[in-house]
Amino acid sequence: MFKKIKLFLTLGFIFLLISFFVFPQTASADALSALSDTMSRLADSTPSAVYSDHTIRYTTPSGVQAAEDMTITMPSGFAIGSVDDTDIDVSWGATTGYENELTLAATCTGATWGAAFAGQVLTITSCTGTITATNKVVVEIGNNASGGNAQIQNHATAATYTISIAGSFNDTGKIAIVILTNDQFTVTGTVDPTITFSLSANATDFGVISTSSATTSSPNITLTISTNAGSGYTITVQDEGSGTNPGIYNSLVAAIIGSADNSYNNTADLSAVAGYGIQGSSASATIDARYDQSGANVGGYERTAQNLATFGGSASGHTVLITSKARAAGDTPSGTYNDTVTVIATGNF
Repeated sequence: MFKKIKLFLTLGFIFLLISFFVFPQTASADALSALSDTMSRLADSTPSAVYSDHTIRYTTPSGVQAAEDMTITMPSGFAIGSVDDTDIDVSWGATTGYENELTLAATCTGATWGAAFAGQVLTITSCTGTITATNKVVVEIGNNASGGNAQIQNHATAATYTISIAGSFNDTGKIAIVILTNDQFTVTGTVDPTITFSLSANATDFGVISTSSATTSSPNITLTISTNAGSGYTITVQDEGSGTNPGIYNSLVAAIIGSADNSYNNTADLSAVAGYGIQGSSASATIDARYDQSGANVGGYERTAQNLATFGGSASGHTVLITSKARAAGDTPSGTYNDTVTVIATGNF
């Protein structure tokens, strides 16, 4: 009886030895985690070709040892085209996956990793490089790779597809991606034409108009304009004058201080002659030459609208300053002189 038991144990031990050497022992594959593929476009390639960048992420429990590789198999129907190692970036790290950037070439050599497509399969091969276990891996394919200029063409049929990850590093996983008939929607809206315009004051006063030098009224008038007119705006000025001639007028004695002078010239130097007019200034608009004056020089009003300021585009809060100046002659009749100035802002839509 004991001989039979001994024989049975001996035969069992021999069978275990034979099994160990005859049948190869393989390590079990570990499952990748946190897998994803972010694509730049999800539209199908019907009726025209649609190309997409791929940002593939996963966490490797085993890491990658020297001489091992990782393979990423794109689904059939996704055209790889001319995508090569220059269109691929691979990085890895503990936090974001971007901490360590691999140096890539078509084939690996030393610390440089190989990255090449053969059909639908991208193989990322180590010669001496390694990736530490439990780290994140990021694989970018397309224009999102540094220096990338080629992308993978999307499948022609809208459906869900599977990307497979494997390789001799012995971790495996799959990613589902979706292709749509149309991955975009349009947004429309209208903006109405707008213009706002204001005057800082509606009255300005010379007080006593000097007969020996130019007198400046107070306050100056600031014009403020905003518009979305594509061709900008035009601001014009026009005075009432006597109803016949431009100027500041005393209706009781029918006397006028002419604009810009008593000969109704377009401009006048009030340090030398009697007259009445304005100076224009702006940090944004172009002031018409007639009113682009300084010192004692002024531009004269007319009984018809004259361009004061123009601007060639949309404007926000542009300002134009009007400074009024006048000088009386020695024989100018005494009394109160008045003028009414009309300012018009036009948006050039």
